[in-house]
Amino acid sequence: MSSPPPVHVEPLDSLLDRLGAVDQVGLTGEQALAAQQQQGKNRLPEAPGKSALRQILEQFLNPLVITLLVAAGIAVGVGLTSGGHATFLERYGDAIAILLIVVLNAFLGFYQEQKAEEALSALAKMTAPSARVRRGGQIEIIAAEDVVAGDLIELEAGDAIPADARLLQTFDLGVEEAALTGESAAAAKDAKAICPVDAPLGDRQTMVFLGTSVVRGKGRAVVTGIGAATELGKIGTMIASAEKEPTPLERQLDKFGKWILVGCLALSAFLLAWGMLRPHFFPDWPARSWHVLLLEAVSLAVAAIPEGLPAITTITLALGTQRMAKHGAIVRKLPAVETLGAATVICTDKTGTLTQNQMMVREVWADFVRYEVEGEGYSPEGRITAGGAPVDLASMPDPLDHLLKTAVFSNGAELRRDATTRTWGVVGDPTEGALLTLAARGDREPESLRASVQLVKELPFDSDRKRMTVVTLDGRGREVAHVKGSADVLLPRCVKLDTATGPRAITDEDRAAILAEADRMSEKALRVLAMCRRVRPEGDPEEELTFLGLAGMMDPPRPGVPEAVAECHRAHIGVVMITGDHKLTATAIAKEIGLWQQGDRAMTGAELAAISDEELRAKVEDIRVFARTTAEQKLRIVSALKARGHVVAMTGDGVNDAPALKAAHIGIAMGRAGTDVARQAADLVLADDNFATIVSAVREGRAIYRNIQKFIFFLLSSNAGLCVAVFATSFVGPWTPLTPLMILWINLVTNGLPALALGVDPPSPGQMSERPRGMSESLMGARDWLGMLFVGVLMGGMSLVYYVRAGRQEFSMPFATAAAFSLLALAPMFHAFSCRSPRESLFSARPLLSKPLLLAVATSTAIHLVAVLVTPLQPVFKTFDLSLAEWGVLLVLSAAIVPAVELAKAIDRMRRGDEAVKA
Repeated sequence: MSSPPPVHVEPLDSLLDRLGAVDQVGLTGEQALAAQQQQGKNRLPEAPGKSALRQILEQFLNPLVITLLVAAGIAVGVGLTSGGHATFLERYGDAIAILLIVVLNAFLGFYQEQKAEEALSALAKMTAPSARVRRGGQIEIIAAEDVVAGDLIELEAGDAIPADARLLQTFDLGVEEAALTGESAAAAKDAKAICPVDAPLGDRQTMVFLGTSVVRGKGRAVVTGIGAATELGKIGTMIASAEKEPTPLERQLDKFGKWILVGCLALSAFLLAWGMLRPHFFPDWPARSWHVLLLEAVSLAVAAIPEGLPAITTITLALGTQRMAKHGAIVRKLPAVETLGAATVICTDKTGTLTQNQMMVREVWADFVRYEVEGEGYSPEGRITAGGAPVDLASMPDPLDHLLKTAVFSNGAELRRDATTRTWGVVGDPTEGALLTLAARGDREPESLRASVQLVKELPFDSDRKRMTVVTLDGRGREVAHVKGSADVLLPRCVKLDTATGPRAITDEDRAAILAEADRMSEKALRVLAMCRRVRPEGDPEEELTFLGLAGMMDPPRPGVPEAVAECHRAHIGVVMITGDHKLTATAIAKEIGLWQQGDRAMTGAELAAISDEELRAKVEDIRVFARTTAEQKLRIVSALKARGHVVAMTGDGVNDAPALKAAHIGIAMGRAGTDVARQAADLVLADDNFATIVSAVREGRAIYRNIQKFIFFLLSSNAGLCVAVFATSFVGPWTPLTPLMILWINLVTNGLPALALGVDPPSPGQMSERPRGMSESLMGARDWLGMLFVGVLMGGMSLVYYVRAGRQEFSMPFATAAAFSLLALAPMFHAFSCRSPRESLFSARPLLSKPLLLAVATSTAIHLVAVLVTPLQPVFKTFDLSLAEWGVLLVLSAAIVPAVELAKAIDRMRRGDEAVKA
């Protein structure tokens, strides 16, 4: 067996000499000033922010936007070279329309960018505003930012710790470190403890840290690190350096935009080249000037580009955030709405996320009877049961009654109810708060009990004694010593056992039964405290005790968490617990909420530190619980899961969760109990702190992605019809193509509203039983592209009917262009209903008729009719009045898209059914 690693502890004398401090005296004013000039202020570093100009410019780097800007530039050039007596709007109307779209999209993006990351600003808010330091032998109260390494700081209950420091003296010192380490219980500190310098934060008994607070006792410490050199400062540095990768949707839309850009440029270049070469092949066809050819190329580019896609995607995501907010999920970054639907694994903190971050007594043992305690948090409302039956509080057995009273008297905490929220909280040690709540649920009101006795003396808890004793004078004039502590420490000091018939001598069998019960509770990850007392103590009040019983407590799971975890499993989403708490406690909670399954493993931070990143990537799939982890290790775990191809969501509420929240594909913070740091680093904030809300958010995220696919298919298939029409009319003879203004009108005004309506289509019933989509999965599959081509050829081909009729002299070419314009605007109104499902018939959709889609189609149709029928607008859009017969033909051709698409979907379903039978 290998020998244990050596323990390295810097001697206090060496530490004080290195820092320049003198024990009991502190730095002089001159030494402190010199140190500050060298070290700087005790401030956390602030994240450099983007300038407003840079944020605005970045909005124009989208490939689709760049294409539109090029098209607008060409349209301006064409307007400048066009002769005649054209008005300003006729010259530059196309360019103005394109630029308006670009500016609108940039405004939406810039507005969202204004919700910039403020994690380091939130960290700065957590620093203590003032500190009590000893300088030149005198205690001074100074601004926390003026504390320097080497200062001696004085600490007492209620103080926020202003810097990282090494303890020199402690007197029952307890520090609340949950935001930094993830542990619910206050950490006991001891200046004399032997502690390795590389121990996990939660095990450093001789250290206190910036961003934590004292809950009991007193202490004196020498400052070892300030500002960025503190543990909190290191986390701030990690937050700033953690790179935020593009979400799957952002990545897919970017790739999608580049493909469209390449395709548009290729088609436009081909059309321009063909227009210039066409007179050589067809000399009988009329020649066109270069600026007309250029305008036709621009028209094709505008027809191919879904100009409304960026804006509609943003608006759809924004509407999704409103729906999620109603479920208690506040979205800080829009792409997070959809990303959660793609999550394959959720890494969740334990304390405050899966659990309540409130210690609660779950079990009591007294006089060989097991009692269960029911209730939530620190609220006195609840009850004590035995075997499922409520305990009769009026005739409570003496051992239980004595135990509850000792739990109150050997206690320095206080229960308080917030006047605004009406919720109960604890002032002091959470463990002692849990004991007060236990007494209150047993109808032993803590404040009334305390008022009925007088305090004689107190022997505080420390890590050596592992017990606390309070001697009181009761109403009968008797001194009673109330003792609580570890069972293995107190039991040897007991000579009696309290029973329902009175105290009796304790036997070896009694001791064995008590220790067995304590072990049983410990195996359930309960923190076990023993309660004893001694009436009329003489000499040492902690000797010759009467054993009262045991109290087992823990930070319990939140209501609804087991159901939420089960729902995640049904949705094929893995859940991993990452916590700073102990391995046994974390594993017990994992089993209680259904997170732990056969074959799962747990790993501690020490074990994690001993393996390489490659080994972690190989093992991470089988590890369900990571315990005693640091902020750096949480980052490693998230990175390992991402390297295995997972879309990672990370939940948490503490400062120690913030770097991993930012590094994950989507960070989810708690809104009520969470720290500002966690909330600002996250993409999504749970306003109700309910893990179950994540399930609703996942469902919404999956629905949003499906709806994005629906409206993209709708927009691109409709645009395909425009492309076919523009390309064919520009390619063939004397036909006049649609103008860019006509195309933009169809793309944005008429198609925009139905696309938005598809973006809010209700989710399909079975989507939460499907596997999350893969990161490499394309936004549009091969079947979708074939469908777009089919719809495009059909729509564009029907519009060409009017050009053929114009060629037969049935009406003029401008009239044919105007009729084609209306057909290509109205056909998508019918097509939108078929886009509600890529495979199922529109008649099987639930609900059968979508009210938002009906309203959008009716509104878009009405708007288009205004442009066509209102006489002053006809010259702008180059439209004409149509007879009732022509309107009838146009509506029949427009509606023909529905049976055609439904027939194609039916054939596809039959083909897939045959393939399934053969398989």
